[in-house]
Amino acid sequence: MTKVQGITEMLGILPCLASGRRRRRLSPDEMKLLERYRELSESDRIAMRYLVDAMRTVSRF
Repeated sequence: MTKVQGITEMLGILPCLASGRRRRRLSPDEMKLLERYRELSESDRIAMRYLVDAMRTVSRF
C-alpha cells in the first residue's frame, strides 16, 4: 500500500490514500479509478503526472 500512497501523493489524487493517519473505505468509484490507474503503463503514468502538475500551475486544481 505504501507504493500506492507515494503515487497518490505525487499525483494529488485520492487524498484518502495519501494520508496514513486517516483511513476509510474507498467508494466503488474510487476503487475503479485506482484499478484503472494501476493498469496504466509506466509512460502513461509519467504523462499523467506531468498533466496534473501542469494543471496545478495553471489553476487551483
